[in-house]
Amino acid sequence: MPTNLRVITGLCLLCALFFVGGCERTPEDAEPRDQTAKGTEYAEGDADATDTDDGTDATTITSASGQSHEKFTGKAAQKGDLRPSATWEPDTTAEYPIGAFNNYIETGDLDAIKKRGMLRILVDIANTDSLHRAATQQDIEIELARQKAEKLGLEPVVLFVENFDRLIPLLIEGKGDIIANNLVPTRERAELIDFSKTIGKTHDTLVSQKDTPEVKPGDSLQGKTLAVTKGTVFETRGREIAKQHPGLKLEVVTQNYVELAIDVSMGHIDFTVIDEQIFDLVQQFRDNIKKNVVFEREDPLTIGIRKDSPQLQQALNEAIRSIKLTSPHARHIGDLDSIKERGVLRAVTRNHPGTYFMWKGRVMGYEYELLQKFAKSLGVRLEIVVAPTHREIFTMVRDGKADVAASLISDTEARDEAGMDFGPHYIQAAVSIVGQPEDKLEKLEDLNGRTIHLLKSSSQFELLMQLMQERPEFKDLKIDVALVPEDLTIPQILDHVADGEYDLTIADDITVRLEKHWRNDIVKIYDLKIEDNFYAWMVRESNPQLLAAIEKFFNRPKIVKLRDTLYKKYFDQPRRTRDEIKSLSVKGKISPYDELIKKYAEEFNFDWRLIVAQMFQESSFNPKAKSWVGAQGLMQVMPDTGKQVGEKNLFDPETSVRAGLKYLRWLYRKFEDKGISPENRMWFTLASYNAGLGHVYDAQDLAEEKGWDRNVWFGNVENAMLLLSERKYYSKARYGYARGQEPYDYVRKISQRFRTYAALLEAYRRQQDVSAIHCVVAAAWPNWLSSYASGPASTPERCGQAGTLASTH
Repeated sequence: MPTNLRVITGLCLLCALFFVGGCERTPEDAEPRDQTAKGTEYAEGDADATDTDDGTDATTITSASGQSHEKFTGKAAQKGDLRPSATWEPDTTAEYPIGAFNNYIETGDLDAIKKRGMLRILVDIANTDSLHRAATQQDIEIELARQKAEKLGLEPVVLFVENFDRLIPLLIEGKGDIIANNLVPTRERAELIDFSKTIGKTHDTLVSQKDTPEVKPGDSLQGKTLAVTKGTVFETRGREIAKQHPGLKLEVVTQNYVELAIDVSMGHIDFTVIDEQIFDLVQQFRDNIKKNVVFEREDPLTIGIRKDSPQLQQALNEAIRSIKLTSPHARHIGDLDSIKERGVLRAVTRNHPGTYFMWKGRVMGYEYELLQKFAKSLGVRLEIVVAPTHREIFTMVRDGKADVAASLISDTEARDEAGMDFGPHYIQAAVSIVGQPEDKLEKLEDLNGRTIHLLKSSSQFELLMQLMQERPEFKDLKIDVALVPEDLTIPQILDHVADGEYDLTIADDITVRLEKHWRNDIVKIYDLKIEDNFYAWMVRESNPQLLAAIEKFFNRPKIVKLRDTLYKKYFDQPRRTRDEIKSLSVKGKISPYDELIKKYAEEFNFDWRLIVAQMFQESSFNPKAKSWVGAQGLMQVMPDTGKQVGEKNLFDPETSVRAGLKYLRWLYRKFEDKGISPENRMWFTLASYNAGLGHVYDAQDLAEEKGWDRNVWFGNVENAMLLLSERKYYSKARYGYARGQEPYDYVRKISQRFRTYAALLEAYRRQQDVSAIHCVVAAAWPNWLSSYASGPASTPERCGQAGTLASTH
């Protein structure tokens, strides 16, 4: 090549070098980059953080000198890096969707069942899949079957079936041993299976909204719709009604009867047929429906058994004689001997995060777990009754509608004088005036001119009245006391304080601690220095035997230890803090588990970067992490859930990832064929993973009732989820109280982190492509031009990898 042509070629190559490699300038020529550019980091809990549109400055992955960061901010946390978890055993409920259970075929009688070691109890999920405010007939049937199984040395396993009409075929096939599902022994069913003795009785009822006129024979129902569940006695009744009212449109559907009753309450259909037992269950959370017509025929309720099973039939009949259904409205004021005779301990509490609630599909609560242990120690069944208001906790015990009250109740003199006795004190809680973070209350006189909002029936109101009468420093204060509606809970009052609707309130330390687990917009601003605020269970003073049993129970060494464990589990949860990932590792990774996550994300068809974002939220990449509810491992899978998807060792990283993605896929499919976009299905899936599927269903229903889009998460269903922590909404929700702020934050943080990860990885890919081109150009330079080359692009270390990349193009 002539010398002048080589010079021209070299100058062109040099220009190309400056064009494609300009981002690799030396420190003398380059401006230092902002290492905290917007979009690469945001504070934990900052729901409004957004990514910048500039993909370079926002995703810096090299220093100003062009060297990769040596420190990987997303390294796996060590066991001690996360808050300690309480040392309780992750007990499982032995309840499974039938498709998730490692099932087998057994068609023999009791002797064959005993060889298997299990009693498989088939149920339609409709009757059990909600938070019960009072006992139901099916609760009794399932508990009866469980108790009988344990007496026979069998492990009781409850298998949920999606559709009622599958129960009998599965029993006959040998994939279950009994049906405990309010089964009416019809002539057609008697040809297929046998039945136990009658366990209860009921009537069918035509259900409508409350404002629907009563349907009379001969009434025209033109244009109205009646929907009934396929395979039930309600289908038979529905066909009879449709013949009597020719204009009525009958729909026979696989949708379960509880959901149909909810559809009636929401105005989706006009009528359905259910029995009185199911009506009582639905009315616990939907009070705008009524029994439009109650049919005269009385139906017996039984347990279903396979043909030719006399041993099992006899065993169940013996158990039925010993268990009775106690109506929560019945009055019983007898002492412990009467409770044992009935076989039921009725405990009144509130649907509240410290007492009794559902989370991740599981019933939980400090009081609930203690009550379970106490009832078991007495050899009786526990029946939870949820008080509609705070005042009714007291009146339900007084009037004999409950035997014991366990709802973080303060032992006060006024309650003692009103005929109540209290068991041992199990928690002492400080009491403080609570306000917003900006509130300043340096001295008591600063309360002058302020308003304190309280429940008149609460111990806080009683306490303030006592302080204003007895303490000199309180007598001269010019404060207003505003009484709030009695159906509010203390957490709801705190919500109003945080929103600025209420000025101040008084709350105990336990309640404030519960709220501070997920919010930072309320603070204790003045300690009232109350030394004798103790929590205890409350009973009638006419029940000394029951009181003695409670005292004995609370003082047992095992229970003292359990109380400490439960306290840590429910009340001692410091907020988890995380340093967000702002850069990649030297090898371009966003987690220590990228390859493992890619493997299973591809198998289950998820974006692996989103799964990494979720894993960071769940465990901060700590494979030994354990949550307050007992969830385990990298993906924080509940032991129950792990068993349902066939995975056991959840602290093993690969097992945890596989279990988490199996569960994600199962949840994702629950939102298919419902008119929800793929992106929104993912947000619904993540919310369900965090809070439980039931709470998300409740939020969808509530969103629709509020006029929001039930199929869009952000700005719609997420806002309804927030409302499910307010009593006026969760009291009408099938699954009750929800820690709504938690799934709200959970989905937002994961979506924001996902965008950050995607931007980091895209910037890294671009830089690798630029480096590859740079080194290809450098390798093509004439020898005489190589002496002019300088900078990191020409280093063997940089170009070794780039050369490999270039060779693949």
